[in-house]
Amino acid sequence: VNLLVMKKYILIILLIFLFSCEDNDNNTIYIKDTGIIINEINYNSSDLFNPSDWIEIYNNSINAIDLSFWKLKDEDDGHIFTIPSQTILLPDEYLIFCKDTVKFMNCFPSVTKLIGNLGFGLGGGGDMIRLYDSSESLVDIVEYDDNDPWPILPDGNGPTLELKNPNLDNGISENWIASENYGTPGEPNSTLINN
Repeated sequence: VNLLVMKKYILIILLIFLFSCEDNDNNTIYIKDTGIIINEINYNSSDLFNPSDWIEIYNNSINAIDLSFWKLKDEDDGHIFTIPSQTILLPDEYLIFCKDTVKFMNCFPSVTKLIGNLGFGLGGGGDMIRLYDSSESLVDIVEYDDNDPWPILPDGNGPTLELKNPNLDNGISENWIASENYGTPGEPNSTLINN
């Protein structure tokens, strides 16, 4: 009986130790590094040039990545867009997600690597964009805002949010800048800065 009591005490002490060693930072987000990044965001078009909302991802790796059944979400877990089967993104290649494919193509007819219609749009006052792979692992996340320290020109004035360099952390506001003109979907960002 004493041996059983001792085992219970040891188990309790071990559990207390394990819980005390846990990372209690609930804000920690684990991201699977695939080289696929959110690179440009159009969340609030101008009245004069309106392709509707769109998001550009970029393959910043040396590998072709199969995006089949990956998922794109905004802040709302009910807003899910599943990438079609056999969607491959080559190294240094871009892919555009459109809220409205017709509106987008009317504004950017030369862009060929795009998919839509998303079925949801992005918040004009800030939102979260999340990309998950086919095993539901988080691949990238950007939580943008339309207030300082985020660039404010992309909020209804025409420019998009552009990542200054694909090697920078896109979770940090200072690494984003307003594009020239109406953005560069499917091409290197207009404000590309060497890091």
